[in-house]
Amino acid sequence: MATPDPNVRISHAEREAVIGLLHAATEEGRLELDEFAERSRKVYEARTFAEVEHLLADLPKTGGALAVPIARAADPAVPDLELTHAYTRVRKEGAWKVPARITVRPEYGRTVLDFRHARFTGRETEIALDLQYSGLEIILPKGATAIDDNVQLHGGRVVNRSLAKGDGPTVRLTGRIHYARVRIRYERRFLWRRW
Repeated sequence: MATPDPNVRISHAEREAVIGLLHAATEEGRLELDEFAERSRKVYEARTFAEVEHLLADLPKTGGALAVPIARAADPAVPDLELTHAYTRVRKEGAWKVPARITVRPEYGRTVLDFRHARFTGRETEIALDLQYSGLEIILPKGATAIDDNVQLHGGRVVNRSLAKGDGPTVRLTGRIHYARVRIRYERRFLWRRW
């Protein structure tokens, strides 16, 4: 993407991209919070790229283009989720917010984490496992990836049917399973049915 013409009017998406760059610079410690607030105010008041260019002049270049950031930081308002249950079935589904860390600790139970309609608050989610004589099923949205290299097996198995690399969020499994089974898959479809 070429550097925008300074005389062209700036769009809402481009304003948000500039705010994203300023936010990243603030997280790196290049800007103080009051500087971030002042520059953000000026970005929202700007009409053309010329009015925005000087706000980024003293920050490292990002390839010469105003690009929308691919990943945002995890939403701090979403607390970690802990699922601890025994002799029962727990299912998390629908339009739920996915935190940065989920702990699954059932005994003799079954857990289903359905991410198909969930809203991921970060690019990566860790699922910490402590499964004993239990089952866990993870249903991923299209484009998501699951990595299970850090799972310790003491009986049982992990069946991971996700793609090696997708363009969506990543689910990283850690922890241990003790005579339990983990199955990771995508949505199944047959005619009008989806499950």
